[in-house]
Amino acid sequence: MAQSIFGWTFVVIGVLGIFLPLLQGVLFIVIGLTILSTHSAFARRMLSRLENKYPEIYAKVEGLKQRFAESKPLLVTLGAVLMILLGVGIYLAVLGFKTAYAKIVPILLS
Repeated sequence: MAQSIFGWTFVVIGVLGIFLPLLQGVLFIVIGLTILSTHSAFARRMLSRLENKYPEIYAKVEGLKQRFAESKPLLVTLGAVLMILLGVGIYLAVLGFKTAYAKIVPILLS
């Protein structure tokens, strides 16, 4: 279950990254599909298409995959940080930055 959540989170960030200048969308999509590919035939098909279209990015992801496979605590930590950042982003998007700033700053300054 957690693996699916992480995978789809990376895919969503990747799709957003296509439109935002700061994120490498294709890289995040490939990472998400790599995570999902262990359980999903759809993800495996999409991953093979992206592998043919972007071989250099796929090679980077394979290197990361090996590194993460060796270190499960690193993967859990990365996932937790990603979920926290996603939660903060959703919080700011729903409340608006000005409203959230007005609520958070007094807490931090007290």
